[in-house]
Amino acid sequence: MPVMAVMIGIQASGKSTFCRSDLSAYDRINLDTLHTRNRENIAIDEAFRFQRDMVIDNTNPTAEDRKKYILKAKENGYRIVGYFLQSRIQDCIARNELREGKAKVPVKAIAATSKKLEMPSYDEGFDELYFVRITDTGTVVEKWRE
Repeated sequence: MPVMAVMIGIQASGKSTFCRSDLSAYDRINLDTLHTRNRENIAIDEAFRFQRDMVIDNTNPTAEDRKKYILKAKENGYRIVGYFLQSRIQDCIARNELREGKAKVPVKAIAATSKKLEMPSYDEGFDELYFVRITDTGTVVEKWRE
């Protein structure tokens, strides 16, 4: 069964780094690179058409933001796995400071997303959920506990 992974976390929480290191075989679908919802939808539909594993690498802070992906994935017979990245605002701001160019986001944007951030739940339709922490020695992935 193909998989749709849904990343959840504020900017600079490590979502894209985790995707590159742990989900590199998946089609990475991300608004930072695609720029428009239309292009995002085309990429998602193409992955569905070819039954490829995909990861939605956006902040997806609210259950409402995640709902459209989960519904489409269920309709297409996908297994849905959520990865919640630990989102301590001070850590994210510090990581953001290390970014350059367009990758660096305004601190206000990080704060605004942090305020909207909702914990994911199996009730949303996830088949699996994980909590991801970035440490000095790498990434720690733990099964979600509700």
